[in-house]
Amino acid sequence: MEMPGPVMAKVRARGWSAELIERVVQSIARPDQIENLASSTLSEAKINGWLDFLERDPENPFVQAPLNILRTRSETGMHATPGPEGLRIADINIGSYGEVPDRWQYENDVPRGAHPAPGQYIPASYTIFDKSEIWADNVADLYEDAIRDRWVSATDLNWAEDLSELPEELERAVGQICTVYSNNGLLEQKVIARWLESISYGYYEVKSFLGTQIYDVGRKVEVLRKRALSNGGGLGQAPLGMHYKGWYGALKFTEMIIAIDVIYKSYEVSTFEWAEELAQTPLEEKMWAYLARDSKRHLAYGLRHMRWYMDHHDRADEVLPIFVGRQEAMFAGELVASPGEREALVVLFAGGTENLQAGVEKLKQLRSKQLADYMSNFESIGYDHTAALNPVLVGLTEDPLAAAMVPPGNRPEREAGPGPS
Repeated sequence: MEMPGPVMAKVRARGWSAELIERVVQSIARPDQIENLASSTLSEAKINGWLDFLERDPENPFVQAPLNILRTRSETGMHATPGPEGLRIADINIGSYGEVPDRWQYENDVPRGAHPAPGQYIPASYTIFDKSEIWADNVADLYEDAIRDRWVSATDLNWAEDLSELPEELERAVGQICTVYSNNGLLEQKVIARWLESISYGYYEVKSFLGTQIYDVGRKVEVLRKRALSNGGGLGQAPLGMHYKGWYGALKFTEMIIAIDVIYKSYEVSTFEWAEELAQTPLEEKMWAYLARDSKRHLAYGLRHMRWYMDHHDRADEVLPIFVGRQEAMFAGELVASPGEREALVVLFAGGTENLQAGVEKLKQLRSKQLADYMSNFESIGYDHTAALNPVLVGLTEDPLAAAMVPPGNRPEREAGPGPS
């Protein structure tokens, strides 16, 4: 083999001995293979072993391998150290691997820290390349927490002993609440999943966390269906779904996350945390606690992403009020126009149908808690929403049944049946 001058300079700079260089020149090795070997720190013994392989089996197809894996622009010599909770993502984000770029440069599936093989670059379907569009500085830890906190509805809840027979109206109310929130979970799963493909590989922590959220809400669908069908009841009426139009209609990832993981999740967490009022059996008390823990992670991502967007997106001050305003209006409309949740909550809070006014008062307390938590969540990230708050959400704290807030022409049509002509 005739070794080109630049390759010869490279092997000499690497410190190869004259004997090894002579053997290489006399071998069937190609210059590109030698250049790649010289890009590594392999010992002369290993290089001689490779030359032995060429001489011993020259017809082997792997003799033609270019050895590109020895020539990389990626940082090597990494030694990640586990922390108290094991080897978490934060522990491997070291050196250049801990640098998350503001804009991801590749359109294909190259992992962050790697680089495309020469001549092998096929663009993929990603459309989100800006960190400001999807990032949150807690997302890696939230992923690890989701993996750590996983639970199994079939075995972590005692279906055999922790359910007791309930009066029909309470069982129907439980089934209705399960219907509403399992329906919401199904739509969460679908909407978030359709965005997952758009996020480029440079932000794999976000993709990984959203994968856990998709699984979490799938488990929510599962466990709530199980509860509805396990104690003599069944599913109730599906919600109207005005807020789903907002979720599907979000044209930007950040708007979708604000709709689901900030606005909706804030209200959902506040509801699930009221397990002592909501639960009718020990099983439900544990179930709502598990679901609240999952939803708190989703809310934590939504809030911190919104904070990141505020700090790093050029037009955040202009677009965030629009995102929040229209998604909040959709959600408020759902609370007013879809009666299934509020009627079921009133019955559960009242302990039956004998004293429904007590249930209405507790629903009023819940709506007040939800609104206070919602505003506190915005305050926690420094977002001033007081002046722009949708008045319907305030009205629900005063009239939780919402009938007086809906103009007659905008109320849903009653089902056909006996009534005054």
